Parts: sequence; C-alpha cells; structure tokens
Amino acid sequence: MELHISMIPSPEDPPWRSDDYQSSLRGLELAFRADGLDIHESERSSVIAECGTAMSGEWMIRLDAMPHSVLEAVVGSWLQARRGRAVCLTIGEIEADVLTVAEFIDAIKCARLYQEMSESDS
Repeated sequence: MELHISMIPSPEDPPWRSDDYQSSLRGLELAFRADGLDIHESERSSVIAECGTAMSGEWMIRLDAMPHSVLEAVVGSWLQARRGRAVCLTIGEIEADVLTVAEFIDAIKCARLYQEMSESDS
C-alpha cells in the first residue's frame, strides 16, 4: 500500500520557497528516511523541482508492513511544530486532511482496513 502525503503549511509558516521553510521540509524528509521508510518524491514534486530547487513537501511512502509509530513521530513533529499545519493523505481511494496525530492514526487504520476488505473481495 502506498501513501501520498502532502504537508500543508500553517498561515504562520514562512513563505514556501524561503530557506527556513525549505530547511524544515528537508529535515522532515531526512527524518522519514532515517526511520527506514521507503519514500520518494511525488510526481508533482518532480515537476515543481524543475522550476527551481524548492521542495514541495509531497512524498509517496510504502506502508506495507511498517508500524504506525514510525510515521506518527515524524508527522506528529510536523503538525506540532506550528499551529495551523495540516497533512493531506491519499491512500488508494481514501483522502483525508488531518490536523492531529490521532486523526492521522485513524486515517491510516481506516485505509488499511479498506485495503484488506478490497483484497478479500477480489
């Protein structure tokens, strides 16, 4: 199962192309990779990257056997670092915008259950 994750900045965040904001996105990507996640930039990120060196904050992550706790810590740090941040998740046909770690966990659980039910119907 693959998760498309998009970090949505707070109105209080610095501008998207600013060094501060880009540094926070690079730190986030490094944290994902440090936890051993199978992660790569989404296709939209690649298009944006062609326009300059800015990261979009959108990634594709393999979720197959990975425990929730690996993602919880990284996503939680993003959400809690600044009030008003959100994360948009797309897993298969399920899309959710989450504002808290609890909402994030619930969305992942629902998507996994949906996938299991879809696979058992096949």
